[in-house]
Amino acid sequence: MLLHVGQRIYPDGDRHIDVMKSGGLADDEIKELKTLKRGYTKGMAVAIVELGKTYETTLEQRCDPDYQRSVAAFGQDSGVRATEIKRVAYLKQGVKISGQGGVFKVKVNKSVIPDGWLDQDSSTTTSNTDKGYYYSATF
Repeated sequence: MLLHVGQRIYPDGDRHIDVMKSGGLADDEIKELKTLKRGYTKGMAVAIVELGKTYETTLEQRCDPDYQRSVAAFGQDSGVRATEIKRVAYLKQGVKISGQGGVFKVKVNKSVIPDGWLDQDSSTTTSNTDKGYYYSATF
């Protein structure tokens, strides 16, 4: 799964920052975490993510402080379903793509995929050409 950074800022009233601060992060650390790496901008696929299982949660589970910090949202603000993130890495370079709601299919050059990802799961590409098909989601 590729991570696409959308053009719009999610209107949560900066509540995600309150969650980050609740974990003890200082303002400068939060700013660094929210800043894209040089050469990566909104409107680009910027990273590849290996997803784990998706499961349903209760409000009680979502209100656990550790859970809230892991999803950067307060329990009442987060969705019922959660998907584990097993690993994530920046692409070798960002790829400008048009975002869509939810999960969508995109075609990118394999050369932007970080080392160690293509040979881990051959199902991420559809052929031996220079381009492969990947699924992306806008966040």
